[in-house]
Amino acid sequence: MKKVFRILSVLLLVVAAASCDSSIYNKMKEIPDSKWDMNYPVKFDVDIADTTTLFDFFVLLRHNTDYAYNNVYFFITTTMPGDSITRDTVEFILADPDGNWIGNGSGYLKSHEILISRKFIFPSKGLYSFEFQQAMRDTILNGVSDIGIKIKPTPL
Repeated sequence: MKKVFRILSVLLLVVAAASCDSSIYNKMKEIPDSKWDMNYPVKFDVDIADTTTLFDFFVLLRHNTDYAYNNVYFFITTTMPGDSITRDTVEFILADPDGNWIGNGSGYLKSHEILISRKFIFPSKGLYSFEFQQAMRDTILNGVSDIGIKIKPTPL
């Protein structure tokens, strides 16, 4: 009976933790073999129905400790409903000046949740596409294992 109670308690905690995430979108995609080719953009399609709520937009990045740089540059191409397109170049700092990783995680993998837009309102309803392309000088960027985005309502 104790064993069943423990299993049910663990399941309840997992369900509770999953339901606490208020994100409207939270997804990561794996980079094959942790070798991100500059010609292999990673795309996320998000269907937006709410144009009145303020949202925070995060980039999620996971890399291993073999990653050779303290930063990473991305091109982010956003296609909005009606086919309007914007393209931005962003830099994320992944290590402090002494070379210590600033992401979460112990061991071989480091994870980053980087806020790139706060209190953002989507201008119209519909399908938004966010495409990430690595913009480093290396054609193949070794050590980046996953990229993702998270969009959630701005906390009050």
